[in-house]
Formats: sequence, C-alpha cells, structure tokens
Amino acid sequence: MSRLLSLCLAWVLTACTVPSLEELHPCDLTSVTGAQVNAVLGDKATCRAIRVTVRSSGFVPGCVSVKAWDARSTGALSTSVTRAGDVLVIGVLPPKDWSPDLRVEAVAYEQSCETGVSVVSATSQATLKPNEPATVTLSLHATDADGDGYASVLTGGTDCNDNNAAIHPGAVELCNDVDDNCNGISDDVELALGQSCTMGVDCPGIRACGQDGGVICNAPNAVYAYPDRDQDGRGDMHAEPVAFCSGIGEGYVLGPADDCDDTNPIIRPGAPELCNGVDDNCDGNIDETFPQLGTACETPGQCPGTQVCDAAQTGIVCQATVPVSTWSLDEDGDGFGGGLAVQSCVSPGPGFVNQDGDCNDGNPFTYPGAPEICDGLDNNCDGLPDGPGVCPEAGASFVSRLVGAPERQWRSIHSEIPGDVTVVGNMGGVAVLTPDATTFQFSTGGCGDSNLGYNAVWVDMANLGRGYMGSSSSGLLRFFVRSENACFQSHQLNNVVQGLVGFRHNGVLEIHGVTSTFANNQGVTFLWNGGTNTEALTFWPSTVAPLYDIHGRSRSALFAVGGIDSGSSRARIYRFTDGSSPWQTENIQTFIPSLGRLQSVWVVNDTLAFAVGDAVAGSNSVVRWNGNTWSRMPFPITHNENLTSVIAFGSNSVYVTAQNGRVYRYDGTQWQIIYENTSARFNDIAGTSPADLWIAGDNGQIFHWPQ
Repeated sequence: MSRLLSLCLAWVLTACTVPSLEELHPCDLTSVTGAQVNAVLGDKATCRAIRVTVRSSGFVPGCVSVKAWDARSTGALSTSVTRAGDVLVIGVLPPKDWSPDLRVEAVAYEQSCETGVSVVSATSQATLKPNEPATVTLSLHATDADGDGYASVLTGGTDCNDNNAAIHPGAVELCNDVDDNCNGISDDVELALGQSCTMGVDCPGIRACGQDGGVICNAPNAVYAYPDRDQDGRGDMHAEPVAFCSGIGEGYVLGPADDCDDTNPIIRPGAPELCNGVDDNCDGNIDETFPQLGTACETPGQCPGTQVCDAAQTGIVCQATVPVSTWSLDEDGDGFGGGLAVQSCVSPGPGFVNQDGDCNDGNPFTYPGAPEICDGLDNNCDGLPDGPGVCPEAGASFVSRLVGAPERQWRSIHSEIPGDVTVVGNMGGVAVLTPDATTFQFSTGGCGDSNLGYNAVWVDMANLGRGYMGSSSSGLLRFFVRSENACFQSHQLNNVVQGLVGFRHNGVLEIHGVTSTFANNQGVTFLWNGGTNTEALTFWPSTVAPLYDIHGRSRSALFAVGGIDSGSSRARIYRFTDGSSPWQTENIQTFIPSLGRLQSVWVVNDTLAFAVGDAVAGSNSVVRWNGNTWSRMPFPITHNENLTSVIAFGSNSVYVTAQNGRVYRYDGTQWQIIYENTSARFNDIAGTSPADLWIAGDNGQIFHWPQ
C-alpha cells in the first residue's frame, strides 16, 4: 500500500497521466498529504487526496470522529481517532468514482466515541483537483478549564462545574450540598438525607451528612442484654450482647451470661449431668459421673467395642469398635448401593452391598467404574455421558433395516443375548439374526403360508435358541428349531395368541401364554411345556378379560395384561398365584380411573414391573408395580397416544414405544422422547441393555439402537 501511495505522490507532483491500478506501485502517504498522518480514510491509492488538519483548543477530546463524503452521492468514509495532542492530521483518499466536490466533518467527544458525549463539530467543503492534494483545516473549540476530561456545559460538554476537577459526570456523590456527579439530583434525594435508618445497632435514626462528605445515621445509645432462648434465666455465654433502644425485649436478660447451651433449658449451671457427651451443668466437664465411659468391652457375638452412653442417657452400653462396613441398599443389583445406608459389622440383609456411590440406583448399567455404553447417560458416574468412541461416529439413533417385503408387519421381537434377535409377524414371517451374522435369515419350512401370522415369540436360549410362537390367525402354537431352520406345529387353539413368556420352574420348562379371544368377549391363559402331546398344554380355568401380553421371570412375579374395549377404566391386570385357579385380578380398574386397555407388561424383578397401553379420556396409560401395588406414572400429556410395548432394566431405566413412531425413556426423573419417526409404526421392543435395543415395526422395518 505504501508503494502505491508513493507512486501516486509522484504523479500528483509531476502532473502525470494516471495509469491503471495494475500499473501503480506503493507510495508514501506522507508525500501525498504533506505530513505524517494519524489516520487514513480510504484504501485505494489515487492521484487525488485531501489533507485534513483538525485543531482542538480549550480542551482535549477523548476521541475525534472524522467523516468525508461525496456531496453528489451517498458514499462516505469515516474513522475515529483517540487524541494524543492538539493537532490531528487525517489523510483522505477518495474513491475514483467520487465527484470533486467533497464534504469533511470532525466531531469531538468526551471520553470515547462509543460512549462519550459529542461536544463540538466542524464541517468544511473541499474541491479535488487532479494531481494536487487538497487541504482542509477544521477547528474544534470547547472549554475544559479544570482539565478533568469533561467540557463545560456552556460549550457543549457535560461538566456542570468546569472550575473543579472533582466535579464531573461519574464522580462520587458526596454529602456536601453539591452536585458532584452532574446528574442534577440534590443530595437530599440521591443520598436519602433525612430518612429513617439504622446504623451499627437497630435503634432508629436519621440519615445526615457526616465528616468528609460521608453519610451517617444519628441514633440514640442502646442498652445491651444477652439472649435467653430457652428461658432458664441464664444468658447465652456464646452470644454477643444485643442492643435495645427502649427497654429489654422478651427472651433477653441482663445476666448472668453463663448458659453453655441456650437452646436447651435443662442445660445450665447446676443441672444434673447426663451421659450424652454434653456439659449439662456448664462446669466445663463432660459426663464426669460415668467413669467407665470409653473403656473396652465386647458386643454379644459381634465385635470388640467400647462403653458408650445408652439411649436413655442415664447409663452406658457396649458399642463395636472394629471397622464397621457401610451397607447400602442396591436396588438395581449392579453391586453398588445408592439408597438406604446402614452401619453394621455384618450385612443387614438381602439387597445390601458394601459399595456405594451409585449415581443412578435404578439403572443396573450405571455405577462407579461401569463401562460407558451408548445410551446418552453417565454410566460410570463421572458426570460425563457417552465418552469418545462409545457411540457411532455419525451419532446414535434407532436405525431401520428392511427385513422381508415392505408389506410385512413385524409384531413381536425377542433378544436375550447381544446380537441374537428373533422376530415374527404376518405372512408366516419368522426371521433370526445370530451374533456372527449381519443379516436376518428367514425360516424356510413349516412356519406357515402368506395368510398365517404370529403375534408372539419367546426364545429358549438355554436350549440352543429354540423359539416358541403363537399365531394370530388360527391360534397355532409352533416351535422353531434353528439347527433345522424350520417350524413345527404343536397345538391348534382356535384363539388369537397375543403373548408368550417362558422360564423353568423346579427345573421344568414352563411357557405361559395369553389370548385376546375365547368366548363371551373373554381371553384365556394357558401353560405349555413346549411339547406336542395333549398333556403338554393346560388351560387355566380363571376367568380373564381379553389379554394382550404376559411377562415374568418366575411364578412369584408373573403378570398378564389386557382389557376391555369400552368404559372409563378399561385396563385389566392379572397375577399368577399358586392354586387350581391361579390367575387372580389385581383390580387395577377399581382404584386407577381413566386407564386404557393395556398392551404390554415387563417384569424387572420380584418387586418391580411396568405396564403400558392405550390412551383414554385424555390420559396416557402407564403404570408401575412396586412389589405390592400398581400406581399410575406421570407421563407427558403433549402426545396423548397409544403405547405398544415396554422394556425396563431398572426403576430408572424404562423404554416405551408408541404406535406412531416415538420412543420414550424414563430416567428416574422424567420421560423424554429419544427417537421420533412419525412415518413408522412400532409394535414391540426388546433388547439386552440400553445400548442394544430392537424394535419390530410395520412395513418390514426393524430398528436397532444405536446403529
């Protein structure tokens, strides 16, 4: 740039013919303007230039703003310069397309151009001539007699007293009947003189001017007394005296101030000494009437200990002195407690562990030192969720894959081992994904024609992944043998099978199932041992409503859910009990109103289960079992929708699918939508952990989290 300006100067001085910008060389701005400049307006070197000299007198501006513009157009150049002296030189290099008639303006500010007040300005006209720099001088005059950086009000500034450098805007307002900060507010108003006040003590006074311009509070002398909160006639020896302006207040005494605990009336000089680790009689000694206190002893069959005060505080008892473990209640079974803590030499009972610090005791995948999994939560309790490399690089989500024809509906899904998934649906659909495979394999024989569909599947991973299925169209019960890649018919129920779950009871396989149709708008419950003979299938005689799901891990907590089609409380829940008619109603419809028909149930353990279902009467249907009773859970009312399936890993790790393509998660505090695809239809959810979730949907879609 400097070379361009030097060349330009040469043209100006020699009346040269102006070459194109491509032919220009850098030039020295000083030679164009005739002096060293403080700032330059414009960034193109031309053979036209203006040397603007700004002179200030009477005050030193904090900042000067200089502007040049074409009198015949809207173009303008401007800059702001912080002043260091009385003379400011600005070089103006107007654009080539400007006319010769220019205007130049300078504005002086107090303090700064951004926040200060404009004090004075000057404007002049300049006419450009080819090859001859124009010169303009602008004079700015104001008065700052006291040199405080603020010009007098009479000359456009804000200094209300230009003869005193201590008086200017922003100065500290003193109590001196002078407007020190030039805000126009009197001391009486700004400093609240004459108003009520308290100073030092709580005696009322009046605000007035003190020495050195400060404000004081004139208040009368006070009488000092000591608190006697326990009203035993003794003042608190640890308290400072309290000032009273007129009479001693209730709860205070003049003395003596020798009460060592003024919160307890039985602790005072002369009181009986108890065994409580307290100086009851305020003599400076503690428990002096119990000389054996602190001596060694042994607890009955427990631990060595020492003599301590008993509960009545009138004697002593033996207390263990060996290191006593802290046992914490571990509600999610991950080995770390986060609930009730108990100090004991031995375990207080089932569910207690000697490790605590679980930051989410309702999620078995969250505890100190746990491996981080891709679930959006803090698994290792370090305050940070999903560390580097835990989730896919593209981000975690429910990713769909097409399994089978687009018109296929996948209705039930089962996964007990990571990477092992079995899914069933309409059109005789049975597909299996094994841990060593990347695609689902369809069954090839005996599973049904295109008119046959399945609503339920349960897989016995203890028996080589043998699957058991219930039909939706003809009530067939079939089992799937992986080694033969084929299905085999077992029983014809002539009912719509909706749910299956299996476990071993006394070493014998039990597969419990439910149907939504039987007779008189009722469902049926049955027990199947997986065999094909008549004795393999038992129908329970309990009368039940139409049922849509069943789940449990043993007979001790086995639930079936469903309901009727109408009414204010449509939901029904049945629990398995021992006896000839084992399925008994939980009567949920009588104490939870406006609960829709339930579509899914999941049992976490013997004291925790969840069930979800259809929305009804403006309410979602989400309930929880705590080992004794069922209760409604709060659920977002923003989306009043039908919920199709639930899976839970603990009280604070619950996942629910909605029919319209939403997935909700409950983390112990609130429900959140973690996935939404309203074009999808979700029917069932399964998984082995919050980082391995599978959803069966319509249109041949199967979704997997996190990739």
